[in-house]
Amino acid sequence: MTRFIAVVSGKGGVGKTTTSINLGVALKSLGKDCAVLDGNLTTPDVGLHLGVPNLPVTLHDVLEGRKSVINATYSHASGLKIIPADISFKALKKLSLKNLNNLFKGLKGTSEIVIIDCGAGLSKDVQSIMKFADEILIVTNPELTAVTNALKTIKIAEENNITTLGIILNRVKGIKGELSIKNVEAMIGHPVIGTIPETDDVRRSFNAKHPLVYYYPKSKASIAFKKLASGLIGENHEEDIEEKVGLFKSILLKIGLRK
Repeated sequence: MTRFIAVVSGKGGVGKTTTSINLGVALKSLGKDCAVLDGNLTTPDVGLHLGVPNLPVTLHDVLEGRKSVINATYSHASGLKIIPADISFKALKKLSLKNLNNLFKGLKGTSEIVIIDCGAGLSKDVQSIMKFADEILIVTNPELTAVTNALKTIKIAEENNITTLGIILNRVKGIKGELSIKNVEAMIGHPVIGTIPETDDVRRSFNAKHPLVYYYPKSKASIAFKKLASGLIGENHEEDIEEKVGLFKSILLKIGLRK
């Protein structure tokens, strides 16, 4: 049984695609067969993030009925599968949503988890794709406008009987003026299930065209993504504990209290 999770946001620029890709890699690192579908059909970013903006077969070919979804599926070095969309203006002009049902039928059974990186906002395209999700994750930043726009997305999900798993608070700097977790939960009415700290490692990994979790696995943000992924599959993330135990053992070795 394939689990479809849509990653959505009320506005652009909150880090939705970065979250989709890194959550996918984190799930793969936990042994889950995972794919990321670029559901942003007008301004797709998944291929750009991974340094493969132009591929011979894309999601648009599947939607036009020329290729199967298997033909449009590619593997990253991390083991994550991606189904990228076409970035060309030509593909945008020919965009049709009539084959969405066949697309998602074709995806069933191909992976344990399919993460749908939806477009920002609540356009017709976004809503059409979101309806095929079993659950949604809301990505937002700790600022008033981002959180307010997220409320509208949740409302659409509720109208379509889609479960909201929770809020991912991204690019958290811990500075004065940011909304706290309590503020965000009170405004949205759903729990914050992940907080991703702001770090330059995200920019560096993007420039290297690799997911953060793959390129900088020990980054604070990577650890946060792994913790989030663990929670989604009902496991405890023990990386922090293991690192502390390892450090303690090394100290004991140095002072001669352990062999």
